[in-house]
Parts: sequence; C-alpha cells; structure tokens
Amino acid sequence: MKKIVVVILNWNGGDVTRRCLESLRQSDCVDIQCLVVDNGSTDGSIEAIAGAFPDVEILRNASNLGFAAASNQGAKWGLDRGADYILMLNNDTRVDPAMISNMIACATEHGGRAAVIPKIYWESDPTRLWFTVGRVSLWTGIFSNIAYNRVDDGSFDSCGEAEYASGCCILMPREIARKVGGFDPEYFAYVEDIDWSLRCRGAGFSLILCPTAKLWHAVSHTQNRQPARVRYLITRNHLWTVRRHANFVQLVCCVLLVPLRTAWRIAKIAAGGQWACVAGELKGVRDGLLGRLPKGDFTISSATE
Repeated sequence: MKKIVVVILNWNGGDVTRRCLESLRQSDCVDIQCLVVDNGSTDGSIEAIAGAFPDVEILRNASNLGFAAASNQGAKWGLDRGADYILMLNNDTRVDPAMISNMIACATEHGGRAAVIPKIYWESDPTRLWFTVGRVSLWTGIFSNIAYNRVDDGSFDSCGEAEYASGCCILMPREIARKVGGFDPEYFAYVEDIDWSLRCRGAGFSLILCPTAKLWHAVSHTQNRQPARVRYLITRNHLWTVRRHANFVQLVCCVLLVPLRTAWRIAKIAAGGQWACVAGELKGVRDGLLGRLPKGDFTISSATE
C-alpha cells in the first residue's frame, strides 16, 4: 500500500483548517497521514486542531515563515518518514472522498513521472471552476488560468497536461519531490507554484489534470488581512518568475509590456480606493525588475537518501 502524507498549512486558520481536516476524514483513501504545519498562530487554532484531531501530526513554527518555506518543511517531514506521495493542500478547501485515490491512480498510470492536480471548484458555487490547468507565456509574462470562473460543462473531462499547477492542491510522487525540490522560500507566498511547475517540467516531469479528482476551494481568507502586502508579493514574484525562466528575447518582450500592465493595474486598484495597494504594486514592480533574483534552497529530500 502506498503511503500519502497530506501537508496543510495553518496560520490563525481556526475553523477553516478543521473543516478541511474533517473532509479528509471522509476520504476513501485510508493510508493517509495528515500533517499540519502551523506558521506561528496566535488565535488558539492549533490547540483546537490538536484536540479535535489527535491523529493529525503538527509542526509548530514560532513565526510565520511563509507558504513556501512551511510547505517545504511538511514535504521533508513526509519524505523522512518514507512517504510515496506528498499532497500539498490549502487549508481553505474541502476534498471529495474519492479525490486522493483518483489522483494516486492517475499518478500510477503515468509511472510516477507526473505531478497530479484535481479539478478545483469555488466553494461558494460548487458548479463553477476555480482552476484546472494553467498556461504560461514567457513572451508576454501572462500566466493564464484558462478555466477560471467557468461553469463545468465537460470541457475539462479528459486528462490534460498543464504548464503550471496551482499550489492549492498538488500531488507530488516521491521521485518528483526529491529531484525537483520544494517551493522557493524567497517567494514567501504567491507565484511560487508557477516557478515550481516550470522547474518540474524543466526536469523532465509532467503536470497532469485528473478530471475525476474534485476539490472545493473557499479562496484564501488571508488575502483580505494584508491586501497591500499581497499585491506587492504577487507583482514582485510574477516578475521574478519571468526573469528566472525566460530567455533574453522573451525577457525583453515581457519588460516592454510592464508599463502598460502596471498602468492598467493601478487604474483598477485606484478605482476601488485601495491606495496602499497602489504603493504595493509599484514597489513590487521595482523589486521584481531591479531586485537580485533570489537563489533559495529548494531541497526537501529525505535525510536518509
């Protein structure tokens, strides 16, 4: 039997993480171990999780290390304990009982050479898609979520290859987790999943949609707490990713489009009166274009290998 470690991050998540864990209890895949990595919560949520789910392992960080670094902690914990698969899962999700077993079957069909992603729906509208497969253009710097907000009309009912996966839910076979490594911790949060996806494909692996695997996503409740910080990270990390993966000609083409894209975003943000987010956008462009490209440690391999 295959061993699956499900890595869930919690940061003052309260009821959100508990709802996710409750849905995992209904999974028809029995050989799973849930691990919650807590990023310095102060709301008592981790104590509540420990009390309600005594079978769930918990790693506690003294402070918020960010999504990327904490996810890597969880993946390494799983590999050190012999996991055959690492499932990265956002805490603001609800899984279908058959999701994990269907994803494992898909990964097996591809000989462990593919990371697998599910159909992700909006929790607020269970018939409408939030993510299936992502597309990347390093010429324009556009990362497209082609199914976003579409009613599920069957268009994505066949296995398809993605150019990037959403970090909301990714099943990584052991070999991929070891050879590709984890998310770049320098990203802290946002866009690290696209960078990881491009590194994964660059290492010769695939990203495959499993259409029979289903997940409902409440969409991050943390974004509303620090909107200017979120705007900064998304813009900065977007440009970092282009710099890291584009060739010279692609980079030049993308940079030429930055002023137009920035002006459009600022106009949209300003129309909503979010002036702090305007500053976040401008700082993100500055640091994304001029900042030194980070060289984070992606390693999450088991210490025994």
